[in-house]
Amino acid sequence: MRTKIILTGIFFLAAYCSSLLLSGCARLPQTSSLPEEKWREDLRYLATELPRLHKNAFFQVTQKEFEQAVQELDEAIPSLQEHEIIVGFMRIVAMLGDAHTGLSISHKATGFRTYPLRLYWFSDGLYVTDTVPAYRRALGARLIQIGETDVEKAYTAVRNVIPHENEAWVKYLSPKYLVTPEILHALGIIPDLRAGRFTFEDGNGTLFSLEMRSVPPGNQVDLLPAVDPAKLPLSNIKKGVNYWYAYIEDKQTLYFQYNKCSNRDEKPFTEFSKEMLSFLDQYPVEKFIIDIRYNGGGDSSLLRPLITEIKNRPGINQKGRLFVLVGRNTFSSAIINAIELRNQTSAIFVGEPTGGNPNHFGHPEVLRLPNSALELSYSTKYFNLSNDESSLIPDITVPLSSADYFAGRDPVLEKILSSLMVTEG
Repeated sequence: MRTKIILTGIFFLAAYCSSLLLSGCARLPQTSSLPEEKWREDLRYLATELPRLHKNAFFQVTQKEFEQAVQELDEAIPSLQEHEIIVGFMRIVAMLGDAHTGLSISHKATGFRTYPLRLYWFSDGLYVTDTVPAYRRALGARLIQIGETDVEKAYTAVRNVIPHENEAWVKYLSPKYLVTPEILHALGIIPDLRAGRFTFEDGNGTLFSLEMRSVPPGNQVDLLPAVDPAKLPLSNIKKGVNYWYAYIEDKQTLYFQYNKCSNRDEKPFTEFSKEMLSFLDQYPVEKFIIDIRYNGGGDSSLLRPLITEIKNRPGINQKGRLFVLVGRNTFSSAIINAIELRNQTSAIFVGEPTGGNPNHFGHPEVLRLPNSALELSYSTKYFNLSNDESSLIPDITVPLSSADYFAGRDPVLEKILSSLMVTEG
């Protein structure tokens, strides 16, 4: 029987210098729009203001280690290019170990470019999910090397400049860092900012390399997807919409995807929630799925009235009937809502470990550096929500392989929709 879906509701200096030896790259002449002393002023400003403003800057790194890293970068500035200085700032901020405190690589003040590749870490490696027509051969291929550096070593290198609290968040963010030439060059992974050589393995096991040109910041490029949009699973068709739901009729399943803890302009969440609950009460619903795998946060209070409504509906608030999907992009306010759902309902959690830590710093504000205009976020609050150590671990872990993705499958959703899932619940 064909499934019918009804869509509704719409530095440590030593560490830094050693990284430059990774690919044996030749240093390009220093070019900076700011004088050396202005960069040093920004560094001193960061070193003073970040510890003062952060809720608890030295919960993981000691003040001595932090100050030593600042001193070593300060001494290195005369020999560094602008992008290397910025990556040095990123490394120092990442030392805090707070995923809400960091320097955005996409901020216009960095001037960072990007290679026209979208990558994703599947259970069997890092693969290309989208690229431009010129590099279409890479679609669906596994990334093996960047320059002369194995992708696993490149991952380890960028990990040190990514603000994170667990490995799931690094898995989520690292694909963006691994296609940023300024970061790759500063870490010694590529020798030339003008082009990068990427080595791939296709489905037949054949290795091939492509020399890729980066795209300037702000430039829009049309990317080709590896998966035909018409073949995408239900969970991937509206990831850009804050919230929506669909009814899978032959499975009597109500599927609710919550992608951003923020109101939609045309339909506030209170109105949307009332409509969805009315549907839940009027139609036969054997399973209710709440998918927050792609939710990076916002206002956690938005979902709470709905959680209360679900808690008070014993017909659906049962093991084997209520499910919450989580993943590496479940972060910040979405983590808070996930913990509330776990504590207040009988939901079974399915997916992969979350990118956000249940106990985490948050409620970020922005610090702007006076000369470079670089902006970094810093946490002003701490949320102690759970005994989980670093991630919310689902009751049932379901990995996503490259074969599943490129075939247009969602094994997490398939697991729940199978009849076997009820007996497991």
